[in-house]
Amino acid sequence: MFAVTLIDQQHRELVSMLNRLNDAVKNNESREDIYRIIDDVIAFTRLHFATEEQLMIQSGYTDIEWHKDKHKELIQDALHLKGKLAYVGEEMFTDWFNHWPFARVLAHIQYADKQFEDQLLQSGMKE
Repeated sequence: MFAVTLIDQQHRELVSMLNRLNDAVKNNESREDIYRIIDDVIAFTRLHFATEEQLMIQSGYTDIEWHKDKHKELIQDALHLKGKLAYVGEEMFTDWFNHWPFARVLAHIQYADKQFEDQLLQSGMKE
């Protein structure tokens, strides 16, 4: 499988998971369900970032340190989200969640990861 195909599949899965989380919050699902979904998102995101970073090393990607820093920031955002749910009520969490920067995640996929994928395509790198 081409590395780019794998990354694209993971991006689609991550966006699907984030949409599921968004739906759970909007539908006032239980705190336990929301925790579980957040944990799933964090676990999958860590797997995805590890995959990307390994491919960056293998391909000699020049902006790897910058990209890894962005990955760390996004994980911290997700952990902060989980922490918020633990300390505020559902209504306050829903309000806060509505302002959570989904756009940062999508922008990362559309721009930062696109640059990396372009390099992988140029190098013809396979898994």
